[in-house]
Amino acid sequence: MNQIKKYFSLIILTSTIGFSQFEYGIKGGINITASGQIKDAIIDLSSNDNINENLTGYFFGGYSSLKLFFFYIRPEFQLSLQNRNFNSLKLNQSKLELPVSIGFKLLPILSVFGGPNFQFNFKSKINEIDLSEIQEKTDLGLHLGIRFHFGPLNADIRYDRGLNSNELSLLEKSNIPISGTIDLQSNIWSVGLSYKM
Repeated sequence: MNQIKKYFSLIILTSTIGFSQFEYGIKGGINITASGQIKDAIIDLSSNDNINENLTGYFFGGYSSLKLFFFYIRPEFQLSLQNRNFNSLKLNQSKLELPVSIGFKLLPILSVFGGPNFQFNFKSKINEIDLSEIQEKTDLGLHLGIRFHFGPLNADIRYDRGLNSNELSLLEKSNIPISGTIDLQSNIWSVGLSYKM
């Protein structure tokens, strides 16, 4: 009886693998970051010159995807570089992101997807201002999006929202002590392309 169960399990596993497809590839795109907030600042920080008001960044990385029947699981890794605008100050922030998507095909060329996004934050920088270390190096978010499938090329639009509050402190500007905190919670729209290798 145990042998029959083993053979039956093997048949199910073989059938599942037969109906699944594995692929991998590269990806990249742009981030459109919502404005953040500086709280409790005791001096005016809005007078810096040559500030770029364009709240964009970019990302690049890779992905793998396992298709099972009518849905797919797609773990990704990417380095994300973002320019955030805080009271006319431009904050440069970089992070390593590991989003995991579960997607469902609605049409042959269209799917919806969502899932968690695990993040590791690197040190942030604002010109002429010294900052503390980010309170939480690791972060967790959720993402939702739609993906268009054109053969080996995919295009997606996604929204990412952080689940944990995260902030850093302002320390000094030009050797003058200042006070305040910067809210770093993720609130990002992105447009990306991926290509199956």
